Amino acid sequence: MAQLAGGVVIVTTVGEDDRPRGMTATAVCSVSLDPPLVMACVSHVTATYRAVQASGIFALNVLPAGAAALARRFASDRRDKFVGLETRRGATGAPLLAGALAHADCTVDRSVPAGDHTIFIGRVLAVTGPDEEASLPLIYFRGRYGSLAPLAGESAEEPSP
Repeated sequence: MAQLAGGVVIVTTVGEDDRPRGMTATAVCSVSLDPPLVMACVSHVTATYRAVQASGIFALNVLPAGAAALARRFASDRRDKFVGLETRRGATGAPLLAGALAHADCTVDRSVPAGDHTIFIGRVLAVTGPDEEASLPLIYFRGRYGSLAPLAGESAEEPSP
């Protein structure tokens, strides 16, 4: 699966103590437009997993290309992941990270155990981003962070076939 590039997202929520929890994820995608559903795969060994299970909420924070250090921070086991970061609470109470390309604020619609992870399917209550000046997304591929580069002849205005 290292051959499959993925967008990098920080999954955030709150613990029973109302403290923010978060982790880096690439197994995230849209599930449905009507109703609006997204999914995120969360490892059972993380504090974020336990917090999403207990709170029933999570937010997806889509990272911009320059945020590899932030992705590494949230991929670690450190306890102070949110120290020094600007956040605000979404409609659900989940932390939304400043500087993200977009946010999806969700309640857990259902959860599906899958090996050492759980697939959380979230009903999207609110979205934000991107603005007109949005940068490209951060990508994870073959164990490294990177970015997209437009193909020759591609234009943002022209949809691809």
